[in-house]
Amino acid sequence: LFLCISLALTAIAGCSEIQAQIPPPDSGKEPDKPDVEQPVEKRLRYSDFLDEMLSFDGLTRYPALEYESRQESSRDRRSTDPSDPLWFANDDGWGYERFEFPDGRTEKVIFDERHPGVITRMWLTSFGSPETVVRFYFDGADEPSWVMNTYNLKEFGAFAGVSLGDGLAQPSSAWIRGSSLYLPISWSKSCKITIEELVEPTTVSRYYHINYRRYADDVQIQTLTPGILKQNSSRLKLLSSALLNPTPDSGTSQATKMELSPSAEDCLELPSGTKSLNELVVAVSVPDGSDLQSAVQGLLVEGWFDSERMLSIPVAYLAGAGRGGFYNRSWRFESNGKGRFAVRWKMPYRSSARLVFRNCSSSALSLDISTLTSDYVWDEYSLYFHAAYKTADRFPIRYWSDYANGVEWNFARIIGGRGVYAGDVYCIDNGTSQWPGEGDEKIWVDNEEFPSHFGTGVEDYYSFCGYFRFHTPFSGEPRLDANNFHGINIHYRTRNLDIIPFKGKLVFNLEMEGHEAGYANLENAVFWYGDSSTKAADAVIFN
Repeated sequence: LFLCISLALTAIAGCSEIQAQIPPPDSGKEPDKPDVEQPVEKRLRYSDFLDEMLSFDGLTRYPALEYESRQESSRDRRSTDPSDPLWFANDDGWGYERFEFPDGRTEKVIFDERHPGVITRMWLTSFGSPETVVRFYFDGADEPSWVMNTYNLKEFGAFAGVSLGDGLAQPSSAWIRGSSLYLPISWSKSCKITIEELVEPTTVSRYYHINYRRYADDVQIQTLTPGILKQNSSRLKLLSSALLNPTPDSGTSQATKMELSPSAEDCLELPSGTKSLNELVVAVSVPDGSDLQSAVQGLLVEGWFDSERMLSIPVAYLAGAGRGGFYNRSWRFESNGKGRFAVRWKMPYRSSARLVFRNCSSSALSLDISTLTSDYVWDEYSLYFHAAYKTADRFPIRYWSDYANGVEWNFARIIGGRGVYAGDVYCIDNGTSQWPGEGDEKIWVDNEEFPSHFGTGVEDYYSFCGYFRFHTPFSGEPRLDANNFHGINIHYRTRNLDIIPFKGKLVFNLEMEGHEAGYANLENAVFWYGDSSTKAADAVIFN
C-alpha cells in the first residue's frame, strides 16, 4: 500500500539524533511524581462531566477515580461462546433484557444498570413507527424520571425545557433511521431504560448502543434531573458550540517549512521541557503538479516522545481523513480535502519530542507545518499519546447469515501497560457491490471472559455510516465512493466520555460480514493514551 513499509515491530529511529536518552531523575523517582499521593475525591457533580467533555488535558491522564467503561446493545443474545458458530449470529435488532407491564403498558427493558454511573453515548434506530416512547427510571423509582421520543434524541432535553445543540445530539428528526446523543446522563444508584411501541407491531426490531461508565458503589454521583439540566442550560449551549467549533489549548506557536523529495525525510524538534503538543497543522502541496490525493497518502509521520516512538502513521489517518485525505471536521481533527490537516490530539512529554516526516509517495512534497506547544504538569496519572496503523489485503467478507464460516479481523491489540482507548479510523476498499459492514465490534478489556463492548454492526459503531458522508464532533464518514458501497468507504470515531480504560491490554475484533460474500482490502488507525510501554501488536512501522 505504501513505499517504505516494514512490518518490524522494534522501534528504529528515523533520524540519528533521536537516539538521545531521557536524563536520569535526580532522586531515583519518576520525574514530576508527587512525594505523597493525593486522596481521590469520590463525589461527582453533573457539571463535572460537562467540564470533562471540553478538557483536552483530561484525556492525557488515566482516571484517578477508576471506573469500568461498558456497552449495552441490541446484539443477538445467541452469541455467547466464540467456539460456537452462533458467535457470529446477526439478528441484532431483537436483543433486550426483558418485558415489563407497568400500568398495562408493554415496555421492553433495554438497559438495567444497578451501580453508580453515567451514560456517555446513546445511539438508537427508529424503524417502523415514530410513535415510540423511551422512559428512564433512576435510582429504583417506580415512575420514570424522564420521557422522550426515540426518533430524535435531541428531544431528551425537551422534557426539561432545554434545547440540545448539534454538538451533543445528531442528527435532526429529518433522518428517520436513528440518532446519537452525547449528553451525559448520570445516576447515583441505578438506571433502567425501557421502550414502548405505541403502534403495532409492538415487537418491531430496535437497534441500540448505550455506552456507560460503571463506578464503585461508594462513589457519590449526582443524578440528572430536569432541574439540574435547566441549571446547566447556558453551559450546555456553550458546550455544543465549542464541540462544533473546536479550539485547542493555547500555547507557543512554531512554523516550519520542509521540502521532501521521494523517499526523503526531515525532523522537527519540539521545545524541550515538560510540555505538550496541543495542535499540529500540516499543509501539503505538490510543486510538480502531481495528483495531490495520491501524494498525501504517502506522507508519513513518526512521533518520538522522550526517546520512545509513540506513533507511526500516515498524516491523513492521524487527521481522521484516511486514504486520499478527503474533507472531514470533528472535535479531535480535521482536513479541508485540499492537503491541509489539523490534529488536536494533545500529546504530552516529560523532556523532549520530535516529529519525523517521511515522503513515501512518488512525488516531491512541500510541507508547511505549524505546532502549538505549552507547559504541562506531569503526574502519576499522565499518559503518552499513541497512534498506530494497520493493513490487511484481500480479507474475506462472509455473507451475513453464514455463521459457520464467520471471520473476525483483529482491529487492534494494545498491550504492555495501562491506558485509555480513544478512537479509530476504518478504511475498507470493498470488492463487493453490497454493504460490507454487518459485522459486530467486540472489545475485551484486560482479562474479561466476555467482551464488555459487543456491538451490532459497523454503521452503528460509527453512528450513521454507510448511507451518506457526514461529519459530527465524534463520528463521521469522510469518503463513500459509490452508493452500492463498492470501492473505498472511510469512517472515524473518536471517544470523549466514552473512552475505554485498560490496565494491561485491550483487544478489539471486528466481524467481517456483509450483504454479499467477497474480499476487501482493509486499513485502520487506532488512537490511545497509555504508558510509554504500551504497543499495538502487528502495527505497521514505516522505515
